[in-house]
Amino acid sequence: MIDSKKKVAIILAAGKSARFGDIDKMLYQIDSQAVVTMSVRTFFDSNLFDKIVVVTNESNFNEILQLMTNISKEIEVIKGGDRRQDSVKSALNFLGDAYDHLAIHDGARPFVSELMIHKGLELLKDFDSAIPGYPITDTIKLVEDEIVIKNIDRQKLFLVQTPQFFLYKKMFLAYQNFENEVTDDASLFEYFGYTVTVFQGEKMNWKLTNENDLVIFEKFYDMKLEKQYD
Repeated sequence: MIDSKKKVAIILAAGKSARFGDIDKMLYQIDSQAVVTMSVRTFFDSNLFDKIVVVTNESNFNEILQLMTNISKEIEVIKGGDRRQDSVKSALNFLGDAYDHLAIHDGARPFVSELMIHKGLELLKDFDSAIPGYPITDTIKLVEDEIVIKNIDRQKLFLVQTPQFFLYKKMFLAYQNFENEVTDDASLFEYFGYTVTVFQGEKMNWKLTNENDLVIFEKFYDMKLEKQYD
């Protein structure tokens, strides 16, 4: 059966990289590829989306526009807002309400896999949303004033990743009626009473946050190349 659902991906690249020193993490290059290019290319090469929108900031707009044009002139690049949700809302308002399925991804996660994208979209056939989560293996303790208060059951804890997947029209309406600050889109979805389904994330789907991550990222890239040529 042909899937007639219209799908759109929003890639967020508007952050100010405050924890990344003088380098903008979206433009940092690994093997001559910008981080944001690596993220977007996976979505584009999957051929799963009717539209891809990249949200960037004022200072990087022209450079990211050129990078996206090098992938495809069909990729839209727009300017976002000060907060994450402002950037998502800008993209949703730019797109209107003509889509069915939505993926929202942090551009700073360049090792997202097509398999993860397939999984998330497949789950939208049965659920309102689907987000990848990676189980925590370390011991977790609740600490106040440098004193351990209690241990937390790690079996119930997951590191939440992106891309996060939603029924488009429900998320579109949610963003029109929400102004508080959230750290991810699933939190907003939960606020309006929707159930958020979690599926298995991937260890390599790491988010580039600060300069100390660069060594890990370059190692991940080498591992990815080794798998491709095995």
